[in-house]
Amino acid sequence: MKKLLLILWLISVINIPAQAAVLHQDNDTNSFDDDYSSFDYISLSTKENRTPVESYYLGIAYLRNYDHVLEATNNCKAFENFEFAADNDIADAIFVLGTMYYNGACVERDVDKAGKLFIEAGSKGYVQAQALLARAYWGENTRDLFVTDLAEAKKWLKKAAENGDAPSAIGLAYFYEHGLGGDENPELAFKWRLKASSLPYGEFSLGYFQPLGRYYEKGYGTEVDLIQAYKYYDLSGSIGGAGRSRLSKKMTNEQIAEARQQSRQWQEEHRHFNPGYNGLQRQSDGSYR
Repeated sequence: MKKLLLILWLISVINIPAQAAVLHQDNDTNSFDDDYSSFDYISLSTKENRTPVESYYLGIAYLRNYDHVLEATNNCKAFENFEFAADNDIADAIFVLGTMYYNGACVERDVDKAGKLFIEAGSKGYVQAQALLARAYWGENTRDLFVTDLAEAKKWLKKAAENGDAPSAIGLAYFYEHGLGGDENPELAFKWRLKASSLPYGEFSLGYFQPLGRYYEKGYGTEVDLIQAYKYYDLSGSIGGAGRSRLSKKMTNEQIAEARQQSRQWQEEHRHFNPGYNGLQRQSDGSYR
């Protein structure tokens, strides 16, 4: 019994690293703003024993100085705070450290170190790192990070999409449609293309809907459904014009009206509108009137 109590006491006092934490998958949110604004950064900058979370937010303040909470930005002080937070498994900080090594902010530029940090952050579930890794291995962005590897790109696209990143879901659908990094899979291409609009992270463009209209028109990965095809061509705005024109020759007026109503309903529910919602037409100069 005494031996058991000794073991329990040792467990309680030994500093066992906590599980990796993701504070915010997206900093462009109200929850991030609330957390960031909850600190007194002047006081925090002089505090001796800051927690990893406090160090992360102080690092953000030194790096970006949102709301002018400090007198000036300071990349090196930011780096010190991110390094401490990263050493304590704050995934957000690990990612930012990667960007600082990649850009040579306060430290000598080190692409290899940056790549390792991005992989570490992505492996700990940080969606921005996962999306960046996917694009880097694809050869789309930060091309000097890694040699193009479509299998690795697909792996990270899947992780990011499953974690809620809309552009990664669109990229994953593209991979499945074109057989990149593996076999073509129409059903999975359709699944991820359809799911992308409901995911919480990343920029979602209505133009992403145009291939979904084509899927429904051709029966690619799903059953042929001309109303749904017209709806998604309509949602995609001007780039769906050819699809709408083509389908209008195959559909009744009632079917077209139903598709348009579904398009308007989606835009109203998601508060995401294309110019056609207000009856605007694309002009030859690129404007809408």
